[in-house]
Amino acid sequence: MTPKKKDLIGIIASRANAIDYWSFMHYLPNPDPVLKKMGKDISAYREILSDSHVGGCVRRRKAAIKGLEWRITPTGNEKTDKILTALFDRLPMSQIISEILDATLFGYQALEVMWESKDGLLLPVAIIGKPQEWFVFDDENQLRLRTKDNINGEELPSYRMLLATQNATYINPYGLGDLSLCFWAATFKKAGFKYWLEFTEKYGSPWLVGKHPRQAQVHEIEDLLDSMEAMLGTAVAAIPDDSSIGLVEGADKSGSSEAFDNFIKYCKSEIAIALLGQNQTTEAEANRASATAGLEVTRDIRNDDASLVEGTFNQLLTWICELNFSVDTLPTFELFEQESIDKLQAERDKILTEIGVSFTEQYIHRTYGFEDGDIIMQAVEKAEKSANTADFAEPIPKSVIETIGEQLEVEGEAVVETWIHDIRDRLGQAESLEDFRNQLDSLIPELSYAEYGELLAWGSTAAQFAGRQSVEDERTKSPSFVKRG
Repeated sequence: MTPKKKDLIGIIASRANAIDYWSFMHYLPNPDPVLKKMGKDISAYREILSDSHVGGCVRRRKAAIKGLEWRITPTGNEKTDKILTALFDRLPMSQIISEILDATLFGYQALEVMWESKDGLLLPVAIIGKPQEWFVFDDENQLRLRTKDNINGEELPSYRMLLATQNATYINPYGLGDLSLCFWAATFKKAGFKYWLEFTEKYGSPWLVGKHPRQAQVHEIEDLLDSMEAMLGTAVAAIPDDSSIGLVEGADKSGSSEAFDNFIKYCKSEIAIALLGQNQTTEAEANRASATAGLEVTRDIRNDDASLVEGTFNQLLTWICELNFSVDTLPTFELFEQESIDKLQAERDKILTEIGVSFTEQYIHRTYGFEDGDIIMQAVEKAEKSANTADFAEPIPKSVIETIGEQLEVEGEAVVETWIHDIRDRLGQAESLEDFRNQLDSLIPELSYAEYGELLAWGSTAAQFAGRQSVEDERTKSPSFVKRG
């Protein structure tokens, strides 16, 4: 049977019309299992951010994203691209990215966009993250703002509130925050420190045990105890001559202390795994191999966090274009890691360019990591002598050997004269041919890798061009190279 068009449009299974416990309410409570167990709201997670280990892991995770470079892909309209780039340059990107990444901690993060009309354009001037407990989701999973007048949440106007979520689903639009994964570890770690301090206070120093005669009166025993308490602070006391005080060490206190230490380490490990995806790089005893493996795992989490930030800014870019510009291609916000350029490679390519070598755009992109649209290839004016070097795809009008020889003669004249002078001095001082040979070895300079690379580039290029010129000369002179009809 052919279905009717109206039966294919719209949602059938929704929370509003399904038999659901929460459908009888005007909003969906956060289904976070930790919050439901404690009967608290999401503000409970902020308490554990004061933990030193939790805070350190959070800063480290955010720093991995804030340390990346960012760019906006072109729209095809140069004026629009300049406006967008200038707009994002003025925004406090580090602060905004940090607030967006709060979604990874709490599961979701709402950010209010402040707009300003300027030069006929409506552009954002500020993006501010707001507390998670101010917002709820309705039965259609739409974000709503809870107010004094409407605790169930009011509908939000368009283009005002950006929403970043981590692992949000239809069942749980609030997402899953990583603080929920380390909540109990951080809580028990705090309690563990408390008991550890009590243990240290109790067993960290010897006990004072006072002995009194069995027939001693109550006031005499109390006087002895007072003297012992005073002794703890001043190390002196006055006691009757028939009383005695002894020091008693706690039995197996080292083993008990080690148990507390291991427990704290375990809690820290769970926190690091929840927030960083690994533990090795946060432990002092980690070796280099394990630390490197841990960083690879962290990079996976970093990429997920980067995608969350990119998605949030892409939503903002869409709004900006809808309100101001008509573009064929929507811009996108991208985070990337700036790769270091091989200096030796760049120096070699520079030398080759100066003597007439031309590189393709594909080579430049592949070697130096440029993306399409990053650079514009332009013709480079060669030096007067290098201009005579022709493309080897065509017959070479002038000897390449001659061209390179002229350039080497000019640039190497001073070096050659110095070498000749030094060789003459060594020859005059040598007592024999063997002695002269040994002295020649001392003239070889100690060069750096970059300098050796430069010399090799010169030599390789000269040899290549000389070979091509030799082939060209043979093709011109020898009948066997003449192309037959």
